[in-house]
Amino acid sequence: MKKREREILERAKKLFSEKGFHSLTVSDIVDSLGIARGTFYLYFKNKDDIYRRVLEELVKEISSRLKLLPLENPLGQLRENVREVLNLFVEDRELARLILYHPYRLNPEFDAVLETFFEEVKGLVESALLTGMEMGIVRECNVNVVSAAVLGAFLEVGRELLEGKIPSVEVAVDELLELSLKGLLEG
Repeated sequence: MKKREREILERAKKLFSEKGFHSLTVSDIVDSLGIARGTFYLYFKNKDDIYRRVLEELVKEISSRLKLLPLENPLGQLRENVREVLNLFVEDRELARLILYHPYRLNPEFDAVLETFFEEVKGLVESALLTGMEMGIVRECNVNVVSAAVLGAFLEVGRELLEGKIPSVEVAVDELLELSLKGLLEG
């Protein structure tokens, strides 16, 4: 990717995060960078095109931080995956806002980018559950239901963390894993 293209994408990410999709215009992007509209159109067709590209870049960034669970220490790697993504959300609040507050049903193409990503993450959770069941450390369960519940809890905890309602990433990781692994009941 060319330097100018990367610069435009980074600025668009910031502006989409601040203003939202509907309020942001191509003029806002080019004016904030001090570039000509023609420069923008060398790399992107329109606002929809750059928004889709921003989402694709976000998905790549998050995906690059996720690791497959090794058979010898799946719980440790699961903890590390959760920590990595929540740390990324804290470090890159613009990315987090775009992922956690994406306006669904805005455009089927945009939705597809994130839905594909969330399906991949859900697949990693399902794989971890199946591995855990094979190892005898996870109870038999409906992996589809449980992985959807885990992903939903993760996204909501991410929102709470981003809004400062959870004191730290470590608290979020610990509680998410305790809930996922042990449930709520004492015993």
